[in-house]
Amino acid sequence: MFVIIMLSAFLALFAAWFLTRPIKGRAAAEGDRIALELTREETLKQLREIDSDRSDGRIDESVAKEETARLKYALAQTLRALEVGTSSAPSGQDKLRRRGAVLVGLLVVLTAAAGGMDYWQNKPALLTFATLNAKGRVSGVHGFPPMVLSMVAKLRRHLAHHPRDTGGWLELARANVVLGNMKGARSAYARAYHLAPDDEAVLANYAWLLYSAHPAKTTGRVYTLFRRLYKQDPHQQDALWFLGLASYNRHHFHKTLMYWAKLQKELPPGSKARSGVDTAVSKIRTILASEQKKAPAGLAQGATPRGATPRALAAAP
Repeated sequence: MFVIIMLSAFLALFAAWFLTRPIKGRAAAEGDRIALELTREETLKQLREIDSDRSDGRIDESVAKEETARLKYALAQTLRALEVGTSSAPSGQDKLRRRGAVLVGLLVVLTAAAGGMDYWQNKPALLTFATLNAKGRVSGVHGFPPMVLSMVAKLRRHLAHHPRDTGGWLELARANVVLGNMKGARSAYARAYHLAPDDEAVLANYAWLLYSAHPAKTTGRVYTLFRRLYKQDPHQQDALWFLGLASYNRHHFHKTLMYWAKLQKELPPGSKARSGVDTAVSKIRTILASEQKKAPAGLAQGATPRGATPRALAAAP
């Protein structure tokens, strides 16, 4: 846009100079013509004076001939200059026609340059918009404008040339989550995890994505990720919740109590997440007490708020 503005300013200045130049040229030509006409009149006046002096005998005949010849030669040069200036000067209509053609040309050049620069700057968004329009989805995928999709496409092109950019893969995964492309998000997180298996941001986001997709599954890759995340940060709330839930599913209730008791200390009192964890811990203590008395008791229906992780509860209204 800055280049277009500068180009427009340059063409506007050139047009102003081009329009004022003929005015200055006409003024100069008119001044020259007036000077030649004055020279002509002065020469004719001197010739008349010489003729008068010759008639009255006030000038020598030889001097009169020489002076007359000189003045006639000067007069001839002046008349020739006047004739050349008049014949070479174009008519006012011709000048107007030429100036109009030049101005139209300038306007065409400016329009073409502005359109070309605008297309060059917005080409990715225009191509994305055209693709969506051809599919009958002008507003974009899931209501997102074409410019957002263009930015994601640009990020993909960047990663195609820089496949070891961990931050780029993490950013692409988050963008796919926002766009609702869970498959693309999992693929991008997997690439980021492969490059940086100990990066806490990668671990936390990748593990949470896998857990939220299948809350009942607490084994496999999702367990590995949360376990590694817990080793990186023993106070990470999502890791504490998940590992407690995984231990509960294996009936390792002492481990469940250990993880969730730690989680209780991390959550602010009175919060919805803390309330849910308090209830779950209370039920676990009941189970352990029952086991000690050798009176097995199952965890009551709904005692473990599956899926109601600290992150989910904190986000709930």
